[in-house]
Amino acid sequence: MNLTLTGTCFAFDVPATWTVETKDGMVTATSDESVAGFSPDVVLREWQVKRPTRSSLARASWANLREISREKTVLHVEAIPDRKANSDIRERRRLWAFSAPDVAGSDAESPGLLTIRDLLVAGKALAELTVTVPWRTWRRGGVHETILDGLRPLPRKERGIPREALTADALLCDEWADRRDDAPRENLEILEPPELRPVIPHSPWRTEPAETAPAIPCLSTEVVELPKKAFNAFDGLALLGRSAKNAMLTYTGWKLARAGLAGWDGVATELGARVARHLQNGRHMALQVKSSPPKLLTFWIDGPSALAVLSFICPRTNSDRSALGFCPTERIPRVLLELIGFHPAWEMRFRYTVTRHELLAKLLADIPPGAATQRDAVAFSAQRWVPMSLLGPEGEPALTWVMTPHRGAAILRNRADANEITVTSNPRRPFWELLLEASTRLIQEGSGS
Repeated sequence: MNLTLTGTCFAFDVPATWTVETKDGMVTATSDESVAGFSPDVVLREWQVKRPTRSSLARASWANLREISREKTVLHVEAIPDRKANSDIRERRRLWAFSAPDVAGSDAESPGLLTIRDLLVAGKALAELTVTVPWRTWRRGGVHETILDGLRPLPRKERGIPREALTADALLCDEWADRRDDAPRENLEILEPPELRPVIPHSPWRTEPAETAPAIPCLSTEVVELPKKAFNAFDGLALLGRSAKNAMLTYTGWKLARAGLAGWDGVATELGARVARHLQNGRHMALQVKSSPPKLLTFWIDGPSALAVLSFICPRTNSDRSALGFCPTERIPRVLLELIGFHPAWEMRFRYTVTRHELLAKLLADIPPGAATQRDAVAFSAQRWVPMSLLGPEGEPALTWVMTPHRGAAILRNRADANEITVTSNPRRPFWELLLEASTRLIQEGSGS
């Protein structure tokens, strides 16, 4: 049994058990169920479009994307055919974003939230219907997507005039997508990333410049930086449950003390004990980025808290170093998205097979594979590729893909023939969804949930 809710010009349906509130021209409905203290909700806002044009939807979408991207990671932008929309465009936008908001206490569980916003222009009105739901409870074709699909304009005689008029900046277009789809398409390449909390490498005795370490985004603590050799030594001691007393007279012990992991007496500090606990008890997963220089980000997951360790090469000394910090376990997917430099791209559909030799030729010499002959495949293969992998606790790949600067990502899968690899982009199973699923699965295994 559903409940129909109406605004000034649009209507949608929610389960009858949801709580409804109408205030300041907005219609809000909240679920009667909660996950980790968060209840899914849906909000309808409406705007007056004084002079509707073919680009009105794209302009509204662009303004929304700029607003959303200040605090969330934009995952996807869909142009969905919709005959309820104005006849000059006949489509709606669906914007997807991911966030893991801070909660009281740095280790408190912070559920990863999926925000899905539909935009629909009908007559001289724009509907903005937003569903926010914990990522773990969202399902394709589930109740939350059904709510969005049910957005519709009221019969013309029943429509009023929204309180606020739409104001949107000039549209910046993606010319390639415009030509392909014969419709206005926003330029998604220039979206600004979220304003992240600064995580500058730090220790009480720091002498190296802070910029020697790359930032690890979305952490809840300051980042500690030290030589990789010193971290490996601390890791070994932690796994054996030993103190660093015998190492304190060595160069390694000195570095551990400078990083704040151990005192000069060899006893682990509060920070060191916390790091050791994660190394001893945590189940690990890793992100491998085969860029130049390469990056390896490893997580040790211990319940609601995760230790993140980034292995990198210091550009100033050309030495191997480690930077570490903590984040809520639920925030790991966003850390991954930010670290790989993910940004949305207009969906592409292709599948072709390359040999390992052709893949190496593309990665090393930027030679496009000969099998990429369809329009989307050609555009994707013309981009520079950076290979990346999400690794499980035994180092096995849970997901492997290549990223491009402007045309998104494609999944790489081994074929039965050991010399062949498929390169796939499927809008029904977009890369961001596969990455969140794979990382969530590893997180759940690591946290015992």
